[in-house]
Amino acid sequence: MYNPAGKISLSEIVPTENDTEFRRQTIHGYVHDPAAAMLGGVAGHAGLFSDSYSLAVIMQMLMNGGEYGGVRYFKKETVNLFTSQYFKVGENRRGLLFDKQGALDHLNGNLPPVAPYSTFGHTGFTGTAAWADPENDLVFIFLSNRVQPDAKVNKLAQGNYRTDIMQAIYDVILKSPAKKN
Repeated sequence: MYNPAGKISLSEIVPTENDTEFRRQTIHGYVHDPAAAMLGGVAGHAGLFSDSYSLAVIMQMLMNGGEYGGVRYFKKETVNLFTSQYFKVGENRRGLLFDKQGALDHLNGNLPPVAPYSTFGHTGFTGTAAWADPENDLVFIFLSNRVQPDAKVNKLAQGNYRTDIMQAIYDVILKSPAKKN
């Protein structure tokens, strides 16, 4: 949901950041992104609060071409358009709605180099990641809050933890006897 403060208890929401520059307060139950905050907390690029289960359902629904639990939410053509590679492979990691495999496979990328180009998703500024790999029937959700206590803390990206965890998952999947057939 957007703007969860006042709709659910703040005790169920982790504070995002002690913002000493823009809002000069602890951001708690309200969007972290300053531009989205100026838009009332609702923006296409930021502001959505969720849990891992709901994110996994959304990503699975997109991998299913817009259908989940026997209900069609989006046309398959629409999902294909917004999860496709917009730029020539290798030039830019941005898709129309989601990020794609990076232009350069290097340390601290959003995805490990073994992730297929059909993979789509997003790694947000606060560290949360939601990725879907239709070729391997994989949904990867990583919830984090790397900007606590402040945005200067960036050990999550520096340590390459999300990408390394995804690589470990691919190592298991790609070595699976079922995958070899």
